[in-house]
Amino acid sequence: GIVKNVLAIACGIANARAMGENARAAIIARGYVEMQRLGVALGAKPATLAGLCGLGDLVLTCSSTRSRNFALGQALGEGQSAKTFLSARNSVSEGAANANALASLAQQHHIDMPLCAAIDAILTERVSVDAAIAALLARPTGFENE
Repeated sequence: GIVKNVLAIACGIANARAMGENARAAIIARGYVEMQRLGVALGAKPATLAGLCGLGDLVLTCSSTRSRNFALGQALGEGQSAKTFLSARNSVSEGAANANALASLAQQHHIDMPLCAAIDAILTERVSVDAAIAALLARPTGFENE
C-alpha cells in the first residue's frame, strides 16, 4: 500500500508536467516492478502482488485525479512545495508520510527502487522535480524485471 501511494505522487507530477498517458503507464509499469522487488524481498508472493490488492490498487491510485497522493504530485509538478501543499489540507497524503521510510527500507534490503527514491528526494527537497525527472530519464533502458 505504501508503494502505490508514492507512485501516485509520481503520476501526479507527470500529469502536471503534461508528460502524457504513456508516461503514466511507464510509471505504473516500472513502479509495479519496484513494488514486486520489495514485496518479494519481504516475503510476499508474486501472485498476491498481481491481484486486485496489488496491481489493481496500484493502477487505481495512479490513475485517479481524486487520489490525495496524485493531488500532491500534481501540486509538486506545478511548483508548489510539499510542505505548503500539505499544510493547507486536512487530509493525509500517505505517500508523503511514508516515502522516506520506503526509500530507507529499499536501501536496507539493497533493492533498486528509483521512482520511489526520486519521490522521496523531491519531498525532502534534496532534488528539484526537473532534476529528478532528468535523472530518471537518463537511466539505461532494460527489461522491466531487471
